Amino acid sequence: MKKTLLSLITAVALTSSLYAYDAAKAAQFDTFYSHLTQKACANSKLFISAEETMKMVREGKPVTLLDVRTDGEASVLGLNGSNALHIPLEHLFEKASLEKLPGDRPVLILCHSGTRATMAAVSLKMAGIKNVQVVKGGMVALATADNPKNAPIIKEKK
Repeated sequence: MKKTLLSLITAVALTSSLYAYDAAKAAQFDTFYSHLTQKACANSKLFISAEETMKMVREGKPVTLLDVRTDGEASVLGLNGSNALHIPLEHLFEKASLEKLPGDRPVLILCHSGTRATMAAVSLKMAGIKNVQVVKGGMVALATADNPKNAPIIKEKK
């Protein structure tokens, strides 16, 4: 009898916690996401093409390329240069990481294909950082866009 009663109490306690949620956080997400219709997303300025990104880098426009991939991914194929910044998504919202983000120029976010970058951009916007965009297609698209027409010009050292 004691085992049955204890099992029943445990089951009720576990089941009730499954239905608990933060109503205030849910309302915040509802407000943020409710305007994201298909048309709004298609016309969004949240995304930038890899070709446009390469053009900005080639022309020396003030922009930061933020790589949110893991350390392992970035060690295999990473971005370099004075305009590149690598902060894995898992550390992006730490105070020290957020302080590295420039406030005076656009931050173009990349991951492998764009999924993590989109999560990072939306979250950064929710946190109040407005000058962020996602490179459509991520590193895959950026590698494809890196051709003689778009590639940055590397000045030879004398």
